[in-house]
Amino acid sequence: MMTDPIADMLPRIRNAVRVKRPHVDFPMSKVKCGLAEVLKREGYIWDWKTLEQQPVSHLRLELKYGPNG
Repeated sequence: MMTDPIADMLPRIRNAVRVKRPHVDFPMSKVKCGLAEVLKREGYIWDWKTLEQQPVSHLRLELKYGPNG
């Protein structure tokens, strides 16, 4: 079965924001890193980083909230 990684990433971010998580992790890919950079540049997230783990590396997005959460 094929799934769309971007279509999976965006709802994960939305769900993490709804429950006020400080960060959200995804399996890493170049496309997701590029999307994370755009989200950071446009001011939707604080930052992103890669977590080198075995057997799969992960991408961590640090979520951004307003003054009232």
